[in-house]
Parts: sequence; structure tokens; C-alpha cells
Amino acid sequence: GSSGLRLEELYRQAGLQVQSLPLNADLVSEFQATGDYPSVVHISGLLAESLSPREVFLSSGENSEPVRAEMLSKLLSRWPPSQLRPFVILEAADNPFDAGRTLLLRNALAARIFAECTRGVLAIGPYPKESLSRTIGALLPVLRSRNAAIGERHVNFWT
Repeated sequence: GSSGLRLEELYRQAGLQVQSLPLNADLVSEFQATGDYPSVVHISGLLAESLSPREVFLSSGENSEPVRAEMLSKLLSRWPPSQLRPFVILEAADNPFDAGRTLLLRNALAARIFAECTRGVLAIGPYPKESLSRTIGALLPVLRSRNAAIGERHVNFWT
């Protein structure tokens, strides 16, 4: 949203069902109430790290509670046994002051989420505002493809 890109609208226009929830909501209760657990979860946010202990977390602003990897793992591991755990798109918000560190933090968080609770993670961003729309536009057809393996989705996206 801070970049002016309305991700929910782009997903809807591509024919995907969208449920947009803030990260600090009780997401499991939301999914249990509808019985509709998504197969793809797109998480977008600012990345930060604590100093003691050193850990990467998502932040939605200065006065918000951090969203730690444990919370995401707990959430994503509670999918019903009859459904595959979700494929996660982890999008790091642009940090023009320290892009290299943001990439390292993003990859550390993605690795932890992947190891603990998902069937795959596509870590994207940070992208400058002007290229984010183009990147999401390239991602949408990949998400809509049926019966594609994660490796195929990765190759199609980068192609």
C-alpha cells in the first residue's frame, strides 16, 4: 500500500480469490470461521531485527507489535491435515537506506518459515516503487497456472 500498488485489486482482476488480513489479526480464527484456508499466502512488510536475541521479524510500523517467525510458523502449521500447507510469497518492503541488509534479513526469515511450516517460499523484494508493479504483473500468471510444481513456478516467474 505504501508504494501505491493495490495488491488485492491486482489479484482479484487476475481471477484469484483474495482475503486480505493484517498480520497482527488472529488469522487462524479467521480461516477457521470460513473453513477456507488459502493455498497461497502473500506476506508483505517491513523487515527489522532485534538485538538480543538476534532475530528477524516483520513490522507494520513503529508502534506495532513485531510479527516473529514463531507466530508465522504457528499460524501456517495449523492448516488442516487434509490440505497442503500454503505456498508463501514473502515480500520485503523497500528500504532505500540499506537494501543489502534487507535482502539478508528477508532470506533469513524466508529460510526459517520454509524449514518450519510451508511447502515453499518465494522471497521477493525489496523492489523500488517503479518496478514493483511490473514484478507483480509477472507473478500473477505464474500463480494462476494449474498443476505447476514450485520449481516450474520459479522458472516461469524469472523467465
